[in-house]
Amino acid sequence: MARRTKIVATLGPATDTSELLEAILRAGVDVARINFSHGATDEHLARAGRFREAARRVGKFAAILADLPGPKLRVKILAPRLLTVADVIYFSLSDSPVDATGLVITEPEMLADVRPGQRMLLDDGRLQLEAGEVSGGRLAARVTVGGMLQPNKGLNLPDTPISIPAITDRDREAIAVAARAGVDWVALSFVRGPEAAAEVRSACNAVGLDVPVLAKIERPEAVGKSAAIISAFDAIMVARGDLGVELPLERVPTVQKTLIAEARAAGKPVITATDMLDSMRNNPRPTRAEASDVANAIFDGTDAVMLSGETAVGAYPVEAVSCMHRIAVETEVYLRRKRVPSAVSESNGDIDDPMTLTACALAGEVGATAIITPTLSGRTAKLVARHRPWARVVAVAPTEAVLQRLALVWGITPVRMTPVPAGGDRMATAVQDAFRAGILSPGERVIVLAGHPVAGGPRFPTMRVVSVGDGGTSTEP
Repeated sequence: MARRTKIVATLGPATDTSELLEAILRAGVDVARINFSHGATDEHLARAGRFREAARRVGKFAAILADLPGPKLRVKILAPRLLTVADVIYFSLSDSPVDATGLVITEPEMLADVRPGQRMLLDDGRLQLEAGEVSGGRLAARVTVGGMLQPNKGLNLPDTPISIPAITDRDREAIAVAARAGVDWVALSFVRGPEAAAEVRSACNAVGLDVPVLAKIERPEAVGKSAAIISAFDAIMVARGDLGVELPLERVPTVQKTLIAEARAAGKPVITATDMLDSMRNNPRPTRAEASDVANAIFDGTDAVMLSGETAVGAYPVEAVSCMHRIAVETEVYLRRKRVPSAVSESNGDIDDPMTLTACALAGEVGATAIITPTLSGRTAKLVARHRPWARVVAVAPTEAVLQRLALVWGITPVRMTPVPAGGDRMATAVQDAFRAGILSPGERVIVLAGHPVAGGPRFPTMRVVSVGDGGTSTEP
């Protein structure tokens, strides 16, 4: 059975060769994530270029996701520093240290919002401090849980409302690089409200980048406004690393399930991320708990699961992708065998909504093996995919940009559409294109669903049941 859940892999030094990029693509990668919190401009551009070339050689429509730094606080130190319990550490309120032992962070203006007694968590909560008073241009903090602080580790302020703009100067610089790289998606970190969607789109448009935008949910404010954020953005990511630091850890599993359900109901793709197979950075096999974690996200209905350090800096990047692929396939086999209900019943009032649900139900009733959606934007295909049909969802689109973006969405197989003359039958053309791509075989029964069945004609949402004839022609079912 072909895997429906998509795999996102973070690029980095561990996958910098063309051979490794081809290997992870063949192992199952659908989306490459470029983390703009690390690395230089030349590295990002080179990785994007190598990935595009590798995808073309493999013959796969794959997406590139630019993950912006966001207002992520990081400590600027050049060497590891030991923090001992009861020590008092001083953070500068500017870009320069007040004294030789003081710490400087990115976005230091955010420290002005910190109040005495509030928690300051370093390195995903492994080191903990309690904020003290501000004086002399610096914030004092007492170490409550000590350890070794490594360079460039993050600082979380879970008790502190943040007033910094949604788009930072570093984000704008990263967006300019992402535009040069020709990415397919842009992910905004530390989203706090739906208004951030307009800000990131404006910043993208300013440099000529017109792509869908994704909200990373990792702050308590975002969890409380999740429905509005999902409505405003094109997709979300359940970013469990910072989410598990900003929220009580025991809440993360239920928040994950809630966010995935809300995104699916809205017809928006959702990625589940962070530490999914983290032990595979150094080991050729994951832990049993990690395997269960990946499976659980698929049970929840996620569109994609993500690898971070496992493929960026890990010793076993190809093995990590292969392992995630096998877990996903086995989980989906179980779901199909048990006939777990998956369709979303909520409707947004759009005529396409009940039609996509009907197409999925009809596919099951008549034994259709695929649902073919000729599409210009990918919207109809995404609405079909949110119902998680076991019939293959084949999105046939005329532009590479749309096909690459759809690589993120559950169950969708992207296929290039051949040009259709004015007045031509787009639905019949889509079936032929899927046949030529090796997706369909003669004798298969398929559902064809299109908003614009006739090229250049009016929008008349139409559904057909056809059999695939010789050469991919549409014949009576």
